[in-house]
This record gives sequence, C-alpha cells and structure tokens, in this order.
Amino acid sequence: MRLQNDKQIFNLMDTNGRRNDVMNALQGYLTILDDILRNKKLVWKNLPESIAQFEFYLRAITMSPDVFKQHNKFDKLMRGISPEFRKALETLNTVWFQNNYTNYSEWNDIIDESVEKRARHYTNNLVKLGFIDQSRQITEVGDILLSKLPLHRDILENLLVLDNINITYLRQLLKLRIFDKSGTRYYSPFCMAIYVLLRKKRFSQEEFCEMIQGLSPYHDNINYDNFIDNYKKNDIIQMYTTSVPIEIDNDDEIHEQTFRKYFTNKKSRNSIIVYYNFYMSLRNFIINQTNENLSVMLDIYENNKSMLNKAFGYGNNIFKNRRGNRPSAIDFIKAEKTDFFTHPLNSTLYLRFIRSKTMDIIREYSDTTIRIFKATGLISFENGYVELACSDLCKCIFDENVIKSMISGNDNFKAYEDINGSFCKEHCLISILQYTDDKINDIIKAVRTEFNNAPIKNIPDIIRKRRKLDFATFIEKSYPEKKVKELLAMFSDRSNDGAIKEKVNPDATVPTIYEYIVGIAWYYFSDKTIDILSSFNLTLSANFEPLIHAGGGMGDIVIYNRNSVVMLEATLMNANSQKRGEWEPVLRHSVNLKAENEDKDVTTFFIADTFDFNTINLWKAVSSVPLQSSTDKSKYTENVIIMPISSNELITLIDHKHEYNVIIKKIRQLFLKDITTFDKEWREKFISNIIL
Repeated sequence: MRLQNDKQIFNLMDTNGRRNDVMNALQGYLTILDDILRNKKLVWKNLPESIAQFEFYLRAITMSPDVFKQHNKFDKLMRGISPEFRKALETLNTVWFQNNYTNYSEWNDIIDESVEKRARHYTNNLVKLGFIDQSRQITEVGDILLSKLPLHRDILENLLVLDNINITYLRQLLKLRIFDKSGTRYYSPFCMAIYVLLRKKRFSQEEFCEMIQGLSPYHDNINYDNFIDNYKKNDIIQMYTTSVPIEIDNDDEIHEQTFRKYFTNKKSRNSIIVYYNFYMSLRNFIINQTNENLSVMLDIYENNKSMLNKAFGYGNNIFKNRRGNRPSAIDFIKAEKTDFFTHPLNSTLYLRFIRSKTMDIIREYSDTTIRIFKATGLISFENGYVELACSDLCKCIFDENVIKSMISGNDNFKAYEDINGSFCKEHCLISILQYTDDKINDIIKAVRTEFNNAPIKNIPDIIRKRRKLDFATFIEKSYPEKKVKELLAMFSDRSNDGAIKEKVNPDATVPTIYEYIVGIAWYYFSDKTIDILSSFNLTLSANFEPLIHAGGGMGDIVIYNRNSVVMLEATLMNANSQKRGEWEPVLRHSVNLKAENEDKDVTTFFIADTFDFNTINLWKAVSSVPLQSSTDKSKYTENVIIMPISSNELITLIDHKHEYNVIIKKIRQLFLKDITTFDKEWREKFISNIIL
C-alpha cells in the first residue's frame, strides 16, 4: 500500500467496513471472491459491465448479519427495483444489465456509493495483505489461506509450532511494506514490531502501538535503537511537523467563523461549538485570571471532558484538577503547569488539536493492526503489555540485525504488489529473511543450546508440551468450570451474542467461540485427561484466544488417543438449518476419519443446542450401513458412530467427569448392538434381477 503524504497514517483495514472479527472477515471475503470470480466466472467490474461487485456486497452482508445490521439505502434499493432487475441479479445475467441498465439511472448513485464502492473497500483489505491483487485476482498466498494450495513449511516454521493460518499471516506481515507516494521508500510495521520485542522483552501496549502505527516511510532517518530505548508515551507526535496557519498565528481572538475553518470535526458539527466555547472560556481566563472565569472554564471542560480530552489532550486529561474542585486562580495555574499558560494560546491550541487528532487516528488504526498481528500467534497482548510468545525460541530464529535491516529501505512498489511479485507468492521464513545455509546451521545450534542440547526434531514436541501446560493454566484462570457452564447456557439465546464475545474474544465470531467453549467443556468432562489444545481445528492467538475456524475439511475438534479417536462437531444452527448445513459435512468428516483410523475406536459427537427428530435418527441409522471415504474412493468403512449431544447435556456431563471413559464405551455399545450384516451390493443385485 502507498501513503499519499507524510501526514497520512497507514491502516490495514479500510475505515468503511472495519470490524472486530478481522480474521473471519478476511477469510469470508476471500471465500466469496473465490466463488464469484472462479465458480461463477464474473469479472471484477461494476454495473453494467459486471454484477461481481453488487453480488459481492450482497453476499458479504448476508454472511455477517450481526455485523452489517443496517444497510438502509441498499434495502430501499432492493424494495424499489423491478422484477426484471431482481431476476437479472439472481441469475447473474450480465447481458440483461448491459442492455437495460440505462433505464435505471435513478438507482445509479445508490448502487455506486452504497453497494459497489463498499465492495471495493471490503476487498481492498485483502489487497493490503497480498491475498488478492488490485484487479481482485486471488494470489498464490490467497489460495494457501483458502487451503486450495498446500503450505510448505521450512525447518524454522516447524519449530514455531503454529498452524497454517498463523504461518501464512506471519509470512505476509514480514513481507508487508508501506510505501511513500513515489513508491520507492518503504516502512515495514511488523518487522519494526518484532525488532522492538527482540530489543525489549516486554513493552507497554500503548507505547508499542504508538511506535508501530505512527511511523511511516517518510520517517527514514531514525536511529531505531535510541528511538526504542528512550521512547515515552506520545513521543511519536514529535515525528510529525505541523505549521500553524498564518490567520491564527497571533494573539488576537479567533472569530468563530475562522475557528470553524481550522478546528474541524467531520463526524459532529456540534463538537466545534464545544471546542469554541472552551477556547473562549480559556482565553478569558488567561486574559483575566479571576476565580469566576476559572469556574466558567472548568464547568465547560468538565461537562465535555471526554470530547475535549480527545480534541486537545491526546486522549488524556487536559487538566489534573479533580472534578468539582474549584481552587483559586493562582493555585490552579501553579498546580497545572500547562503550556496554555506559558505559550501563545492560539498556536498552542491548534498544535494540540492537530496532534491530538493524529494520536486519535493512530490509536484507532492500531486497533485493527493489533488484531491482524494476533493472527500470527507470535505476539502476546496481555494486561496492557506486549511480548513475543516463546521469546527464547524467537530470539534464536529472528536475527536482530536482519530484522532491523528490513524495517525500512528502497524498493519498487509496482513490482512489489504485482501478482507474480514476492508479496503475492509463497515464500517461507528462511526465504523471506534470506538466511544462508551457514546462518540456518548457526540458528539450529543456538536453538539446541537454548533447549539443553535436545535433538532439533524433538524441540517442536517440547514446545507443544510447554504450551499444553500453559493452556491448562490459562483455562484454570480464565475459564473455570462454573464459567464454562454459564457460557454454554448462553448460546441458546442469540441476543446474548454480544455478551459472549465480550466474555471470550470480540475478535472471533460467536460460532467460532462456541466451538472453543465446547472444547473446553469437553476438557472438563474428560477430567482434564485430553490434550484439547492440539485437538482444536481453530486458529488461536499467542494468548490462546480463538480467532477463526481453520479450514482443511476436518472436524471442529479431533482428539487422538492411543486406541481411540473422538471428534466433536459443534454448530449453532437451529434444528431446521442443520439438515441443510450440517448433515453432509458432519457425515463426510466422520466417514473420512473412521476410514483413516480403522485400527482405533472412532466416535463422533454432534453438539448443538437443539435437534430435530430426523437428525437424531439419521445419525443412529448411518452406523448400520457401509460408507465410502470422500478423500480415497477405494476405502469403505462401517460402524460410523455419530452421537447427538445438546449444550445442556454437555453441561451435565461435566459433572460426570469421573465416568468419561465409561460413558464413551456405553455410547459405542448402544450403537454397535443394533448393527446387522449389510450387503453393500443390495441395489445392484435388485436392479439386475429386474432388468434380467
């Protein structure tokens, strides 16, 4: 991506369409784009040349109704279009639009601004991370994210014990470059983040975000070591030069019309009135320092404290004075020691306003940046601090000098963003960091030394065991049994979705959170005997937060033991929707798992809030018929067991933790006792007899 000037703050997700569940949004948008461009063969152009952008927007808001709750202009459009227009949309009839679109000129602005422009914004977020190019073609790394292409790990990536989505984001962020307008100078925010955490093991999250988000390719003469070592809150603002307009660079009173010209607020015009009243009261107090003028000024400030702090205080309190306290004017000035009383007011207020606005944008955009950084599984954000997960291993893998050299430099933007360029192509960690064979050998030696000279092949298992223990501690602290039961009970009422996200992770969707909580509930049901962390088919952050359901055609949770395999398929679909959305994938996953593990007892549990009669009996019936694997057509399997369990029943099962193995055994006996010999060729024999 390119910045247009030295004042612009980069952002990894366009303001239009920004949302908390960033990973789910990107995965969903990429999936929709794949279907529209490849399966439906549409071209990424606007009407009347193509329906692609209109179709994308419609699919996007349908995919996430909890996010896109209001789209009044679009709704009005859909109510007003003719049956012919609607039919052409539903059938993707581009030819009809090319012949008839001029007859619907009254809808052009709404379609352009409220539909197609939004589609371009949403997909632009995929461009920024290299999953598609500017023409919306899906790149090689985009296909890896979709699990359409395999991800090839190198030896260092195997050591990090991250899932494929984590690795994909780690690679892309290490390659990510923010260019200046000329497209020649770049800044790499993620490399800066890694370097900060290599140099300082633990960093304040607030200061970390200011540094990473606030820098740009225009800041190219920085001593990074001094900058990191001596950084203090709000220092980033000194990197931005601001000149005071001549019209207000004096001691004269700024008239309201002039004030409105320079102290703008696009979101709220009423805010400018508050700003001006504050300015006038502050000016009156400075000119005539009476207790009465002080009281007027403090009244205005305290009644609009949040707004004024945001506008003129970098988000912090402008004055230290306690609310309601009215000291004398002399004592107030002595106590505050603010630049309002030592510098020209007009220029001071203006500089505070511009700098506060810049800080506000930095904080706003850094929220999304953090969420995307979390997808790597490599950076921990916890309790207001940031650090590298597995920092001992990371210090061996990421050479400080190499990472530092990647923070900024010169490159060609057009070549960089090309679909055949390095950003859009698969490159492993070793390739991205340009490590030589000698360097890799040195890293392996350093890693082995760090892990008591363990063989390099054993180190991933050592890290997995360490994370398993850390996860167990995390569950005990963050998700005790009582809380898990309370959360499971909340899912039946979808009006609880917002509360559930706040209690677990706003970055994830509620269905993803349901899978996560079901897994933890099963961990308690097993009396903590299973390795639930390795069993999740979820992408987690470094802090063990659920982010997104990983692809790959596997079940939600697959628990391997020496002689058995248990798979959990969790869904929030209601009884009617289950028939359409879950019957096929649950059966397919169960059959494939059974076919691949014939030497073990394989049991699937289908977990939902409610079931319909047919679902319950269908799962019982399939255990008595032979079924074919969808991944290997030569494989057939029998005795596929799928047991429906409701959320409330799972809550009760937690209290039977000491009977875990007994209950699993009883379920298997229940299914197996009714199985009879089944002739796989029954239909062919019957048809043959009729025909003959």
